[in-house]
Amino acid sequence: MYDVVVIGGGTAGTATAYFLRDLKLDVCVLEATGEVGGRSNTVDLAGASANSGALFIYRNTRTEELAAELGLDVVPFEPTTYGIHVNGETIVAETNEDLVARLDLTDSEKAELSEFIDSALREYHEHTSDGVLDQDEHGRLATETIAERLSGLRPAVRDIIDAAMRGGAVGDPAKLSAKYALRYFASYLAREKHNRSFALGGMQAIPRAMHTHLAEGTVRFDSEVTDVRFDEEQGVYEVTFTGPNGTETLLTRHVVSTLPAPVVPSVFDFLPPWKVAALNSFDTPGSTTLNIVADIDGLPDIADWAFIVTVGTPFDAVINPTPGRSGPHWAAGKVQFTCYGNSAGFQPGFAEDEDRVAGWVESFLEVAPQLRGRILGVHARTWQHCFALLGPDRTANLADLQASVGSLHFAGDYTSETAGTHGAYTEAERVASLIRASVAASDN
Repeated sequence: MYDVVVIGGGTAGTATAYFLRDLKLDVCVLEATGEVGGRSNTVDLAGASANSGALFIYRNTRTEELAAELGLDVVPFEPTTYGIHVNGETIVAETNEDLVARLDLTDSEKAELSEFIDSALREYHEHTSDGVLDQDEHGRLATETIAERLSGLRPAVRDIIDAAMRGGAVGDPAKLSAKYALRYFASYLAREKHNRSFALGGMQAIPRAMHTHLAEGTVRFDSEVTDVRFDEEQGVYEVTFTGPNGTETLLTRHVVSTLPAPVVPSVFDFLPPWKVAALNSFDTPGSTTLNIVADIDGLPDIADWAFIVTVGTPFDAVINPTPGRSGPHWAAGKVQFTCYGNSAGFQPGFAEDEDRVAGWVESFLEVAPQLRGRILGVHARTWQHCFALLGPDRTANLADLQASVGSLHFAGDYTSETAGTHGAYTEAERVASLIRASVAASDN
């Protein structure tokens, strides 16, 4: 008999156990893979910590607090440039005016693109302070999409905006909330230097560090949950999983699901209709990433590349999380890039397909031809359920998404007011607080 069984050892699952570590509870985390971290996956690539999923720590979030609490080394993301690759040419500039002026577009297309950028930046500066989004007094930014702003754009302009938004925010731009667009699109255009940091050990360093604070054996690896049932007579949950020892069943008083929203109904077939409806009310799109580390010795300008929108490639954007940086933690003369293929979605077998990976590398070299013959390492990864798209539908259903069903709790980026790892960590703490309150009530 366990007090708590957590399904999934990703960011939310590991953090839930971490936030409960000071209580005398029997906690078990069942993780289907061989490591903690989930979509905060980090790999060592040519001496660099490269993130194949989540990339940045955001300011004033639980992620930032955890990184400090765990003593991790971080550096601020301080971009000075923005770039666009379109019609076979890559233009990188320090100002948006210079950028647009140098693009291979017609005068009318340039005028329209400039107007869209200026409008987005006006709204961004209106609603942010030192890189942090202000509280939206009327909730407008969370409940409005930006679909109307995209309608009527010339095709060439729409292609650029579409790639820029998908590159920063994963999902269909027409379904994004205005708030989400400001955080993941306009902030890059603003060359915002105060809202993101990069963990030098990678995003997975956070759950890995939390794992070291858990009691030995708390996390059971290679253990995939196949079914959960509630025994009404005993008032406990039966959690069945397949692990190294075959099929096993654990009994527990509390269950915490950190599974992606689309997977939840297949494991919990007793959910009430309102919960299933909430889980089906928004998109959780897939994504494919390509990490590249390259030698830039003698190419100083490449070091300053930060965010490049890529039109006409399999990916939507190329991001350098440490523009202009070198030092003891980052070898001088090297740079890392992450190519985000969010419009490509989930690509089964991609990482093992040498031809497809080579095709993406070739597309990257079209964006950065200076790096041909200089690539030191390549890593490919595809995610079936990457981000829970933050749009009006999810906002409207947030209360039902967060609501527990008995002592079955739900934590993840999809139950958060934001998304990504920062949302997942906040939700882990919320659910841990619910369990704390339940334990305190039963003790009394």
